[in-house]
Amino acid sequence: MKDLILIDGNSFVFRAYYATVYKKKNIMTNSEGQEVNALFIFMKMFQKILKQNHKNICVFFDSPDKTIRHELYSNYKQGRPSTPISLINQISLIKEYLELLGIRYYFQSGYEADDMIGTIAKQASYQKIPVFIFSSDKDFLQLIDDQITVCLIKKGLSNIVYYDVSKLKEEYHLTPEQMVDFKSLVGDSSDNILGVPKIGIKTAIELLNKFHTLENIFNCLSQLKGKIKENLISFRERVFFNRFLMTINILASLSFDYMQTQRKDVQKEALFLFLKNHKISQEKEFNKNLL
Repeated sequence: MKDLILIDGNSFVFRAYYATVYKKKNIMTNSEGQEVNALFIFMKMFQKILKQNHKNICVFFDSPDKTIRHELYSNYKQGRPSTPISLINQISLIKEYLELLGIRYYFQSGYEADDMIGTIAKQASYQKIPVFIFSSDKDFLQLIDDQITVCLIKKGLSNIVYYDVSKLKEEYHLTPEQMVDFKSLVGDSSDNILGVPKIGIKTAIELLNKFHTLENIFNCLSQLKGKIKENLISFRERVFFNRFLMTINILASLSFDYMQTQRKDVQKEALFLFLKNHKISQEKEFNKNLL
């Protein structure tokens, strides 16, 4: 069996949009005056993956509905700017583009893209299928195993760091299983999840290297002192709640069929027309590489 590529669609879309939105003079529009910058950059990013000749690719998007995380923590992801109307309009174009390419995309009520990716990735891993997850979200590092590699996007697709078990150990000095505990201690500002005061990246790694798990850290508080001990005692409930929020659900109600992840035939004529209608000036270049 060949490998399986799972793409965090939200990560790609937002990177594509904000890569150009601040350069007002370079905003691209289609024949109807609709902005298409995010579509164009998304296509360029996606093209780099397709050039590697992967046949089994799926893209995942968040559902607009609230999830259990929102229900249990009202401040979850609060503080993020609302999605601009110009981007919302382009998301539908991006999904249309994927359909024309024969690429399956998924979104399901009640689940974030992370949970769908986590579930499919682990089901594939159990079947010994190599999985590559493309995203800029470090939450996916918890999913790494002998079959799963997280391809962390640093800048467009020009700078990608491929994290397997050994690379994660080299950079973070932690195992995949420890990554949720690590983030539970330090928090995640992008999701508006607060960590433990006075415990930063270095201290969290030191604690997990010494005690291995959150449970052991709290069972061994007598070995700690000062503000670190005091704050761990004060924020114990927060830490374990953080772990619940940050743990990717790998048991979502999704069934995995490797054959269904295969690309369908490209709708050539419709794709040519799509590119023309949206004034993608490199339409010949795009189609030459995608067909």
